[in-house]
Amino acid sequence: MECNKDEAIRAKAIAEKKLSDKDYVGAKKFILKAQTLYPGLDGVTQMLTTLDVYIASENIISEEMDWYGILGANPNDDDETIKRHYRKLALMLHPDKNKSVGADGAFKLLSEAWSLLSDKAQRLAYNQKCMRGLQVNGPSQSGGPPAAANGVAKRATTKPSSSRNHPVPGYNPPVVRPPAAAAAPQVVPRRTDTFWTICHGCKMHYEYLNKYLDEILRCPNCNQCFVAKEMPPPSNLPNSTVPQRHRNPGPPPSGLNTDPSIATKAASVVKQVNDRLKREREELYSGWPSKKNKVDDGSRSSGVKIMSTGNIYNNFVNRSRRELSPFETKHMLMRRARAEIRKKLKEWDSMEKSKENKVSQNSQTPDQQEEEEEEEQVAMTVPDPDFHDFDLDRTENSFEDNQVWSAYDDDDGMPRFYALIHKVLSRKPLKMKISWLNSKTTAEFGSFDWLGYGFRKTLGEFRIGRHEVNTSLNSFSQKVEWKRSPRGTVIILPRKGQVWALYRNWSRDWNESIPDDVIHKYDMVQVLEDYNEEQGVPVSPLIKFAGFRTVFHPQTEVKVIPKEEMFRFSHQVPMYLLTGSEAHNSPKDCLELDPAATPLDLIQESTGTNDNSQQK
Repeated sequence: MECNKDEAIRAKAIAEKKLSDKDYVGAKKFILKAQTLYPGLDGVTQMLTTLDVYIASENIISEEMDWYGILGANPNDDDETIKRHYRKLALMLHPDKNKSVGADGAFKLLSEAWSLLSDKAQRLAYNQKCMRGLQVNGPSQSGGPPAAANGVAKRATTKPSSSRNHPVPGYNPPVVRPPAAAAAPQVVPRRTDTFWTICHGCKMHYEYLNKYLDEILRCPNCNQCFVAKEMPPPSNLPNSTVPQRHRNPGPPPSGLNTDPSIATKAASVVKQVNDRLKREREELYSGWPSKKNKVDDGSRSSGVKIMSTGNIYNNFVNRSRRELSPFETKHMLMRRARAEIRKKLKEWDSMEKSKENKVSQNSQTPDQQEEEEEEEQVAMTVPDPDFHDFDLDRTENSFEDNQVWSAYDDDDGMPRFYALIHKVLSRKPLKMKISWLNSKTTAEFGSFDWLGYGFRKTLGEFRIGRHEVNTSLNSFSQKVEWKRSPRGTVIILPRKGQVWALYRNWSRDWNESIPDDVIHKYDMVQVLEDYNEEQGVPVSPLIKFAGFRTVFHPQTEVKVIPKEEMFRFSHQVPMYLLTGSEAHNSPKDCLELDPAATPLDLIQESTGTNDNSQQK
């Protein structure tokens, strides 16, 4: 047994190396060998569970992970069953109890699966998406005929599918319907233009036309590919009496044509349309807005920075891979449609004018060129700060690994997006591997559906999105304090000393119909203590100091923002504490706010006070 133990330890080491190389199937082969050689070897069971999660995560259904497979559950399981599966695997995969290689990543996948499937609305949307993907792609993806269009009939099941080899969620496999009770069984000789075959994965029998003999087909039940070899009919199939639906060589009762070529052509057309939509969607998600670009010294002397970023929204959708909410996607498509309509109208107008002036269709007047340039580029002005240069706080050397930075959004240009920097690849030019943070729930602050109404979430728990490479320095505002939860998510909450902008007119009655001029009104506050779930956050209002654009000072008044009103916080604002030595007129102990994250109406506001005695 001791020699077997040594062999088992070596097999386990090989499995760990293959797991590190992401060869999950090979790793499972060697860990099973180790278990066979020495069943009592430590960590074998935990490693097997870890590998099962990774293998299930590689099964992609309609561009989504197989979340049911990760939990080891079936789509038809009720909420309590899925909960039991999650608890069982969570106990085995928790990093405190499972020290095997890759356990952390498997636990994160498990947490994401539970987060999605425990939410009834998200689970329903996931099931519907998977069902639509099956209807569009179907079994014909591997060259086989569609199940409903080629006389494919399930006859018998000799082995039930395992929990990790289940049908696609929402898919109802075809069944054999018995003849009507009033009709006598019809004895018909067996068809000679079909053959029986069996899926080696789930042991399901099918009947296909002879033209698909020895072809590679995809099983509608377990979604695995198999070679269609001729097999004897299932044992429970009657010899002389069969349902009329599968014996009649004519069209089925539904009236559908069973000609495989027609079904294949239809599936091909649908697949082409789907691929085109997918390419357009990827093109839309390939950009990120740049809040402001570097300008020459001449612009600084005028007290104004010109940001020739173009249309911020269009830049965002052309370069970013951050996940969009349904509300954002809807408005993005609406704006793109309007842009296309304006483009067509302008083309037609240009053609009409060119005909009237008897010039070529490609010529344009200076007015038309000026209109086009104005439409393609939007110039925004941001006043310079009074004393501190905030650009020095966000140079290429300011970024480090494992930091979270806020970034400007496409709504009113305030920093409401967050990005986790995994690694700084280079500094000149700047090149970083990042992940955008996103969230699909607001449960940490109550039942208010803040995200569902199209607003941004800037506080609470965030999930880490896909990795991407970012080179845009001017998209970012400042480094943000954060902590990682036991589930691997990122938590961002107000901290003592920070400055935040509050929605002045905020109400729990806000929804998607609230006009922008009501939403985009803000008050500046300084946080007095860290967030407490029971007591909320105490804040002190900031009042503008008269005679300056971006200088504010705190008041003695204290307000408490309770847990239920945390979505009153709009965004965090970079600030600098003035010492009085910056210039001869700099007010001591006042706060200067970054004008790039301060609403323009507050900067231009002429009212204020220079009574510095109220600060303390």
